[in-house]
Amino acid sequence: MNIPLNINWQQILLHFFNFSLLTGGLYLLLYKPVKDFMQKREQHYREMDAAAQEKERGAETKLQSADERLSALENELAERRAAAAKEAEELAARQRAAAQAQADKILTDARTQAERERERIVADANREAVAIAEAAMDKLTDGAYDSFLASAEAEQNA
Repeated sequence: MNIPLNINWQQILLHFFNFSLLTGGLYLLLYKPVKDFMQKREQHYREMDAAAQEKERGAETKLQSADERLSALENELAERRAAAAKEAEELAARQRAAAQAQADKILTDARTQAERERERIVADANREAVAIAEAAMDKLTDGAYDSFLASAEAEQNA
């Protein structure tokens, strides 16, 4: 068989067969393992990304939950502070009332004691005034009585 341009079909078919074997061998030995490795690696990184996103969502959920609990605790703390302030105010009011009552009692007792002291002083002053008056009267009457007796005796003797 004489083919124009000196083309040998047998050589072309052998080269094609050789190229097919080389392509198939390289596909099985290099391309497929590298492709599988790359797919496994891509799948691994996708799983890592999905796990990281899931952890991030979990962390955001926990953060929201912690923020809600924190705000609830802050509200409860504010309520307790308000209750404690109210209780302290009531206690202070009771203590002021008790102190006022005690001050009023002390003042009443002091006035009563001062009145008794005044009455005792007035009674003592009256007793002293009476004693002074009696002493003065005794002196006056003793001297007058003695002079009367002396003048009466003198008249009797005369």
